[in-house]
Parts: sequence; C-alpha cells; structure tokens
Amino acid sequence: MSDMQNAWRIERIQALKESLAFFSNPEKLNREKWVVRRLLQALRVCFKKEEMTEAQEPVDVAFRDAGFQVKELLDEGRRRNDEFRKRIAAAESAKDYSELIEHYTPKDIAFSEIVRRCSLYAEKLLKESKYGPRECKSIDLVCYFNWLDHDVVPPIDVPKKELAFRSLSIVSNRYCAVVYASPAATALLRDNVGKAVEYFDT
Repeated sequence: MSDMQNAWRIERIQALKESLAFFSNPEKLNREKWVVRRLLQALRVCFKKEEMTEAQEPVDVAFRDAGFQVKELLDEGRRRNDEFRKRIAAAESAKDYSELIEHYTPKDIAFSEIVRRCSLYAEKLLKESKYGPRECKSIDLVCYFNWLDHDVVPPIDVPKKELAFRSLSIVSNRYCAVVYASPAATALLRDNVGKAVEYFDT
C-alpha cells in the first residue's frame, strides 16, 4: 500500500470511528437536531442553530413554536453500531488498497413508498405509545427514513393523511416532506403540507 493509500486508510478509519461515536447514546440529541436541521433547510427556513434546544418529553427538539419528536426508521433487524465496528476492523486489518473499497449497489425506493411506510409507522407508534391523544396533539413527529443502501427516487407524491399527531414530516437522503399538519401546527409546517422538496446541503 502506497503512502497516499495508507494515509487515506487512516482517514477512513478515523471517519468511521467518528460516525460510530455520533450514533452512540451521548450523541442522541445532536442526531435529533441534525434531522430537524435537515428538514428546516429543505423547507428553506432561515434559522440559527441556537434556536433548536433540548425539550422535555414527549418532545425531543424545540424550535420556535414547534416541538419535534424524531424517530429513525432503519431496516428491520439492522444493527448499525455492529456495522461500523466491522467496517473499522476490516479497514484496520486491510493489507491492500482494494480491501478498503466498499462496493455500493443501492436499490431504488420511491419517495411515495417512503411516505406510505412512515404514515403506517406513525399509526403504529400511536397505538404503542405511552402517550395519550392529548400528548400526541402536541408532537410534531419527524420520521428519518434511513434504510441501508437505498436510493430515494421519484415518484414523489405526498398524499395527505390526517393523523393523531400534530404533524408528520419525513426526512430521507434526498427528499423531505410535510405529510400532515393540523391547524394547531406551526405555520412553517402547515404551509408546506403535501410538498416533497429535494434536499440540498448548505
């Protein structure tokens, strides 16, 4: 392995370790803020990071007059931390540059299918939740769809669906959308119901 390739290997290991740390329990609030920030950026909302603060249960992140509860949807049975540990171990033991190359062969999933799955998840969450209807009416639910090796593609229809939560928004690796917002929800959500917005990092 050349000096340049070995330097890349060291950078790769460090990046994987930082990702593993980010998904640890102490970083839970920062992950939730990251999801909310991604949604706000997609909706073209101007804000300062200080406006996002830790909130009391059942809300995770407070932002102005919104109270976001963030839920991440992973593949069934997926153990993400184990994935990172295996990738770190593989990179640390690599003797050849080719062993560092990870093949990426994503499967397509329509954003409309993500909307359907997240809406079903929200209904399931309500049934299993320890919170009653009154508490749910104060929750702005955000579903972060994070399936492994899936590329989000059109169609991007966002069928409106009334739910017991105050609002439901979706964040994916390409599109963000507000599926539902009750009259009590903040205007920044109400004004964007039914729109799928492509996310651009800023």
